Amino acid sequence: MPVLSAEELFEVTKRIFEAMGAPEDSASKVAEHLVEANLMGHDSHGVVRILRYLDFIREGKLDVKARPQVVRDGPTVAIIDGNWGFGQVAAYMGMELAIKKAKRNVFGAVGILRCNHIGRLGAYAQKAAEKNLIGIVACNASPAWVAPYGGKTRMLGTNPISIAIPTGGEEPFLMDFATSIVAEGKVRVKFHEGKDIPEGWVIDKNGRPTTKPGDLYDGGALLSFGGHKGYAISLAIDLICGALTGAGCMVGSKTWIGNGVFMMAIDVEGFTSLDAYTKRVRDALNLIRSTPPAEGFAKVMVPGEPEFESKKKRLKEGIPIPDPIWDEIKKVADQFGVDIK
Repeated sequence: MPVLSAEELFEVTKRIFEAMGAPEDSASKVAEHLVEANLMGHDSHGVVRILRYLDFIREGKLDVKARPQVVRDGPTVAIIDGNWGFGQVAAYMGMELAIKKAKRNVFGAVGILRCNHIGRLGAYAQKAAEKNLIGIVACNASPAWVAPYGGKTRMLGTNPISIAIPTGGEEPFLMDFATSIVAEGKVRVKFHEGKDIPEGWVIDKNGRPTTKPGDLYDGGALLSFGGHKGYAISLAIDLICGALTGAGCMVGSKTWIGNGVFMMAIDVEGFTSLDAYTKRVRDALNLIRSTPPAEGFAKVMVPGEPEFESKKKRLKEGIPIPDPIWDEIKKVADQFGVDIK
């Protein structure tokens, strides 16, 4: 298994996207985002996505040269048309705009339509927290991978949500998860590695539990987390990110809407002083951390801590890339004339 530094992996990824025809700034933005996902321990949203983005290009869904544009702009709300370019480029633009609006008017909200896969949502919510704002990001997603509660047919996307909260100098509280029991990309990683998945992640095309990741790609479906509760949250995200923004709602596996994105930034000082707020946040989180751990656990952590610990470790020790995934990335590099080891 090769182990690459973040700088090495960024350079490889950037060169591949440039070879695909992406402008240098777009290639850098996407490469940085994917490598950051690997650093944070979310390999399902890391450089393995190069392979999927190539599929999008071949299918005519991704225009690597396209630029997003604001098509509606108000004091607190904006709509961005992603023009079917890289989703990360549109999403970073969206959060920057939401932050500017929140700084002026306490709240800033942005919807994005005609947008490809935006990757790890926590990266955008964290941008708000770094500016001492609360960041909220959600998206509905196509293709559909998730069966509604009680059903066996894919009807919903994995529909993730992320919330980042500033803590006053420390790393932010960072919640980021799919409303499916697991992100589709985690199943894809297991599929590429030739490994089984835990029972409870996937049902096969007949609606039966399975541990074979390939069954998902043969008409199977992911399940929602928490049964009917995760399903309800997923559907609510679909109705906000799809219906409200105009991106479109998921209505089955043949629908293509990319990512319908809703993001919001909230200025804490519209409610209370930043110092008072972040002190209350730190006090609450420290109390949570002081909880005696249950059997099998070393300590109680708050959302975001596992990711930040992973980043520190991988910045020091490097990012491991499973051999099957690295072999596929090298094939893509060869196809586009990119020389990598």
